[in-house]
Amino acid sequence: MKDLIVAMLNEAIFAVFLQNLVFSGGIGATETIRVAQKNGELSFLSLAITFFSVVAGVGSNLLRRVLFGTDTPGFALAALLFSGVLLAAYFLVCAFVLAIRPKSKKFLLRRMGLAALNTVVLSVPLLAFRMGSTLSDTIALGIGAGVAFALASMLINSGMHQLQKNESISPMFRGVPATLLYVGLLALAFTGFRGTTLFG
Repeated sequence: MKDLIVAMLNEAIFAVFLQNLVFSGGIGATETIRVAQKNGELSFLSLAITFFSVVAGVGSNLLRRVLFGTDTPGFALAALLFSGVLLAAYFLVCAFVLAIRPKSKKFLLRRMGLAALNTVVLSVPLLAFRMGSTLSDTIALGIGAGVAFALASMLINSGMHQLQKNESISPMFRGVPATLLYVGLLALAFTGFRGTTLFG
């Protein structure tokens, strides 16, 4: 049990720092920047992304084993399978939300859609498939993806506040240009965690 927990922790740390989907691949970057501007949505969206990442990863892993056994399906077929599992999970959660909280359906369903149909969520089962991850690794990867999204949003939010306070930035460069440059520098920093050589 201890070895399993350590392995899952390693996989989650890998997903947060070494394979941060937002900074290493630009996956979900637009949504991350949007959430960074609206700090109130951060915790809900991060939890929802974590939930859908784990469900999509584990569900598609189990379904792939049932349908294909030890055979490995082609990448296109696997992507189609992952998308189907994710959509099924989304519709089940929507039905559950409508059953227990019909008054808040507009608020919850809109944000649930942003979380479930986020590219971060879809990339988790695809990444697990490419890496040949076990079930426990897939769970940890999903949790790590949610934490990575939250970390990226918090770092971008913090940077945006500092950029807005900085009066030495030219008025033409404030806002989106400065934010994109800041996000690019963060991506370079996270690339450093991976030990990847960019030039040379």
